[in-house]
Amino acid sequence: MAFTRPSSSAMFSTSLPSVVLSAAIFFLAALGACAQGKSTLTAMQAAALCQEAEQLFNAGNDKYAAGDVAALDDWRKAAARYERLVNEGDYHNGALFYNLGNIYFRLDDIGRAILNYRRAQQFIPRDPNLLRNLAFVRSRCRDHVPEQERIRVLKTVFFWHYDLPPSWRENGFLAAFAAAWVFALLCLWRRQRHWLRWCTAAFAFLALALASSLVVDEWNRQKHRPGVILGESVTARKGDSDSYEPSFTEPLHAGTEFTLIGSRGEWLEIALSDGRTCWVRRHQAEQVNP
Repeated sequence: MAFTRPSSSAMFSTSLPSVVLSAAIFFLAALGACAQGKSTLTAMQAAALCQEAEQLFNAGNDKYAAGDVAALDDWRKAAARYERLVNEGDYHNGALFYNLGNIYFRLDDIGRAILNYRRAQQFIPRDPNLLRNLAFVRSRCRDHVPEQERIRVLKTVFFWHYDLPPSWRENGFLAAFAAAWVFALLCLWRRQRHWLRWCTAAFAFLALALASSLVVDEWNRQKHRPGVILGESVTARKGDSDSYEPSFTEPLHAGTEFTLIGSRGEWLEIALSDGRTCWVRRHQAEQVNP
């Protein structure tokens, strides 16, 4: 069977160096050994798995460049080792999920690529390589579900909440809060300077707006349960059984993102970004935060 190579535009940034990731995992494992946790891997095992995964991924890239179909086997082995670190070692960090996303893209598994990039985004939200890769993989999805009109309006009106990274808003809040107190104290010292009062009010309003934005973020993290369709072709139904009629004329495909509403047995009730709801089997999808 001929090995179909992706176009040059699909060449992603390589995974993070194994030296960095292995050192981080070894350190975290050593700390975990001092406390009771879920990990069933020792620090040495975790570091070895990480190094093996990086070597297999790079070997697969070399074979891919030569048009060798054996690259797929190396990438699958690399993914299996990273998955062991997540499932058996209970390691969760941006570099690990970013590397997994890269591997699954190479394997043409769009669903798991987006899933792991979304997980990495929780740890390294401003990483330019991650944002570029995630945008590219999303463009490869077969389902293009538009956002609701009210969401687009909110993103336009409150652009600073959606466009500014959390760290910028946190630092902005601290700076505005401190500035508001400084100008408030100056108002007590220079009572006749009206511009000091305006500055105090402006910085206080800015601090309140940024604080509200951070509170909304935390609320969304607690209530908003995003997920990704993993099955290549998933028939969404109107209820939690195969006896229910399909919700849509066309099936959902790998990479389609959703918000989890609830679950019942082996079925998940989900909402798409355009507001439509349906039910899918549990094994056909996975949450970003399981």
